[in-house]
Amino acid sequence: MGIGGVGVGALAPLLRAVGAEVDGCDCQESAAVERLRGNGFPVALGHDAAHGAHCDVLVHTAAVPGDHPEITAARARGALVLTRGQCLVRLMEGARTIAVAGSHGKTTTTWFIGHLLTEAGLDPVVMVGGAVGALGGGGARAGNGALFVAETDESDGSFADVDPEIAIVTNLDHEHLRHYGSFAALETAFNDWLKRIPAHGAAIVPADGLSERVLAGLRCRVIRCGLDAGDWRLDQLVLGADGSRARVVAGGQAVADIGVPLPGAHMAMNALMACAAVSLACPGTPLEPLARCERVRRRFTVHGTPGGVRVVEDYGHHPAEVRATIAAARLGTGRVHVVFEPHRFTRTADCFDGFVRAFDQVHTLALLPVYAAHEIAIPGADSETLARAIAARRTDAGTVHACADAAAAVATVAAAAQPGDTVLVLGAGGVGKLAPALVECLAAGAPA
Repeated sequence: MGIGGVGVGALAPLLRAVGAEVDGCDCQESAAVERLRGNGFPVALGHDAAHGAHCDVLVHTAAVPGDHPEITAARARGALVLTRGQCLVRLMEGARTIAVAGSHGKTTTTWFIGHLLTEAGLDPVVMVGGAVGALGGGGARAGNGALFVAETDESDGSFADVDPEIAIVTNLDHEHLRHYGSFAALETAFNDWLKRIPAHGAAIVPADGLSERVLAGLRCRVIRCGLDAGDWRLDQLVLGADGSRARVVAGGQAVADIGVPLPGAHMAMNALMACAAVSLACPGTPLEPLARCERVRRRFTVHGTPGGVRVVEDYGHHPAEVRATIAAARLGTGRVHVVFEPHRFTRTADCFDGFVRAFDQVHTLALLPVYAAHEIAIPGADSETLARAIAARRTDAGTVHACADAAAAVATVAAAAQPGDTVLVLGAGGVGKLAPALVECLAAGAPA
């Protein structure tokens, strides 16, 4: 159920690889549904309790409640019902697992690892929470090697049953606290998870930013990574508009000179952690192929430069992600303009103050209505209120716009953009479809 989603859809080829016959359903047609059908996976539209009548196992996205009629009917027939995370844990059994968790940067870090191991001929199984062209437009690689590289999900606690040999915690932020109840509880959940790593394994963590609550009582090695300091660090880091280059240093010794194929200091940190994981799992694996790593879709995806204006799409939807992506965009020339679609009323409410400060380095901001994701509206957690709060911080309040629809947002930033500028299309919902529309609009109105 929800097979058109990135996480559940990526399970399909992995399940087929272990001998399962797989079909599914989703609420709507999409490029992902078309791709799955093209690869021989039947996909029905909509939900029906009769869908799973022939199934031994029903796997569902966490977005589907446990009392959904389709799930209830499957249980009544005696089928095994698993969440996406529970299914992933079963697929990992018997493999050497490199697991990536954390508030931000999981998808890119996971794919960096998968790319490096694949380039080295190690044929890993890879499970990424995003679409990658090199993976046939999906998020999975059904390799036959001993290594299983997986992005794990802490948002609903499903990562807790993963037993990694090597685990990466990219960072921890005030995210998904409605599930955990408090930041301290989130930290405790990560500590419990890291305690599952065997003594011969390793936990790879930021050199700073994690409290002792996360790292207390581990039996494995703890490898700290940082841009300036740590067991693994980057030397001679040069940040550029299209990516970075640096020297990887481990234990005071130079390991390799690498190119990072995405811009921003946050992406350089993701790359460093990936290099550490690969080197610990398979010593001697070349790291230089990182420079050739394809970008995950919606991770600083450049759609074009019509009229000299760079149009970039990114999945960033938390204040920390928004700030990091804007900083990366500012490595180019010119000003930065943003179309942002807040994702969920709960996140907008919980992170309101962070969002108010996140756009300080933006020239023009076009805010779309909140992408509800089936949530009920929360008073004060709407785009109009957010726009007023952001405008109150600025001396140029007229550059902040609460736009009623996509057409208004496209027109707003297209009118402000000049050659050399960057337009960012940010958000985790459906806002990505505006990037091609912006390219078309800018091309039509581009100066000679």
